[in-house]
Amino acid sequence: MMLRNITVKTVFLLSIALFVPHPAKAESNVIGLGNFLCEKYLKLLDINPRSDEKFLAWAQGYISGLSNDLTQSNPNINTNDFVSNMTYGSEKIKQTCIENPESKFYTAVEMAFHDIEKHQGNE
Repeated sequence: MMLRNITVKTVFLLSIALFVPHPAKAESNVIGLGNFLCEKYLKLLDINPRSDEKFLAWAQGYISGLSNDLTQSNPNINTNDFVSNMTYGSEKIKQTCIENPESKFYTAVEMAFHDIEKHQGNE
């Protein structure tokens, strides 16, 4: 009898869990400097322009991490274009952050990457 009560309770709780709304996918997959707001990134650049090196190193790693997903969805994408155009990419990231200070740094990196794609004729 006790086992039946536990089973009924378990089934009841599981059925409730299926109907409880689950939050949308959080941005928790992005860690490190990418979660900085653009506003903070720009302030850090004002304080120490060399801090850009750390952010750009993060950006290269982020693009490398995304490369598998990107190339599966579009085999024409060359993620090395971002790395070889780092000067342009860096300026594009800064410009995006200036225009959208409330955005996350990783969003600016993605926008710069897609802009480089356009200039390479991949979109």
